[in-house]
Amino acid sequence: MLLWLAALCVAAYSVQAMLPRIAPDTVRAAQQTAGQVDGLVGGWRNVTPQEAATVIGQRANDEAFMVLDVRTPGEFSEGHLQGARNIDFTSPEFRDRVRSLNRNRTYLVYCRSGNRSGKALEVFRELGFTSILHMDGGTLAWNAAGLPLEK
Repeated sequence: MLLWLAALCVAAYSVQAMLPRIAPDTVRAAQQTAGQVDGLVGGWRNVTPQEAATVIGQRANDEAFMVLDVRTPGEFSEGHLQGARNIDFTSPEFRDRVRSLNRNRTYLVYCRSGNRSGKALEVFRELGFTSILHMDGGTLAWNAAGLPLEK
């Protein structure tokens, strides 16, 4: 058994040594070209409010990126993240509105605390969305970080 394991390790090392090395800048450029962000390749990732603010700043004019606020319209009107669109998670039309979104975009999803947006992610998964950023702590964490909201 030990000999078999050693042979497997040598084989794995040999295969890895034969693979071409790809520069990190090349990988990052490919991700950005594909409408993705650092650390997110066709998947899901939680981000801090500071990370969310950075992504929003970098991708403000990017058609392949959208910020979604899943709070109620009343909460949204009191203040929201820059460029956010409101799709109320508690609305009976929530699933249909999400279904109408472009699945090829990257979405930054948030709510007040992270609870509703966490539940909303399940709908996104069920509907086949593959590139989602979820802001941990919602607008409560955003405000605690001293970041501005727009009205």
